[in-house]
Amino acid sequence: MTAQNFYLDPQSAMPVYAQIREQILRALASGKLKEGEQLPTVRQIAVHLRINPNTVNRAYIDLERAGIVQTARGRGSFVAGQEERPDAELQVARLRDIARRAIGEARSLGFSGVELVDALSHAIKNER
Repeated sequence: MTAQNFYLDPQSAMPVYAQIREQILRALASGKLKEGEQLPTVRQIAVHLRINPNTVNRAYIDLERAGIVQTARGRGSFVAGQEERPDAELQVARLRDIARRAIGEARSLGFSGVELVDALSHAIKNER
């Protein structure tokens, strides 16, 4: 994964740091990022996206706290090994956090909970 793989959605209600964090998590889940792989530097992503490096750093810190990323001073940030990754309870908490953010974004756009559930059901059916 390179800095050029990152993008921002200016229409999203999700904060920029969260967009970066979610892109890394999606890349990991899809296999585009592998255990032990080095992530782009904070500076590389910040320059590419034209944002403050502190914003990228916040995403990396969140991922490090969750056990997804390990940072070695002077060497960079790397995808953590399987043994360092969060357990099932943390994964469920993460899923609930995703749900809360989806609800918040849908409401900010004027959609109801029922409309969000319908959209999720439709997306799940079409994903298969």
